[in-house]
Amino acid sequence: MIDHALVERCREILRTRPSALLSDIDGTLSEIAPTPDAAFVAGEIRDSLERLVDEVDLLGFVTGRAANAAVAMVGVERAVYVGNHGLEEIRNEEWTPVPEAEAAMASMDAALQEIQAAIDRAGLREVTLVEHKGLSGSVHYRQAPDAAAARSHLMPMVIAAVDRHGLRLTEGRMVLEVRPQAKVSKGTATARLLRDHGIRGAIFLGDDVTDVDAFRALREARESGIAETLAIGVLGEETPQGVVDAMDVGVRGVAEVGALLAALTRP
Repeated sequence: MIDHALVERCREILRTRPSALLSDIDGTLSEIAPTPDAAFVAGEIRDSLERLVDEVDLLGFVTGRAANAAVAMVGVERAVYVGNHGLEEIRNEEWTPVPEAEAAMASMDAALQEIQAAIDRAGLREVTLVEHKGLSGSVHYRQAPDAAAARSHLMPMVIAAVDRHGLRLTEGRMVLEVRPQAKVSKGTATARLLRDHGIRGAIFLGDDVTDVDAFRALREARESGIAETLAIGVLGEETPQGVVDAMDVGVRGVAEVGALLAALTRP
């Protein structure tokens, strides 16, 4: 059962036009899966999003996935898809990368090849997945029987490749993220969306440390009087403390996100 007061607060914000409903995907609109390819957005959540795209001025998905993968996974037309933690955007079927990220693609290729080779030499291929996302890469270790041990083995390999190729390393839940040096995040992407669309009321749903930057961008917009905003944390057993500290309010898992989106589509 979704909290009625939260539904009303969301409706109030989305009535402040122009309005935006922004969301992460994995762990927010879809359950966390053992591998990225196994994750999916349930039909009822997609149905709610299809209705909401007509009720807000901007429906956007801000994700660590590549933007084209996000489009394939969510499949809502007339939405904006910001991929690779803000490094690229697909809007009206037009792809726009951040120039610095596009320029670093050869370095990204080389770094991820080196990381994969190091993983193979260490005998970790069966419990590790190197995901090449075009403008960035992810080294997943969720399938490792001992996640802490896997992280300790992987970290030196990734750091060595990142340093050698002039890239940078960030972390998420059981994933090491290889990114270009461009000073871009879900926070800068969210701030840009609010600015570009003149948004006056905005909601962001997210579950991981990379979403904290977006939460902070919403808080800054609210405190500066730019927009009424609400950062909704999607909570579960693995929720980082940083998400709890930065959110305005929380819901319990993807199921409650689905209930909230469904409630927002009803009169």
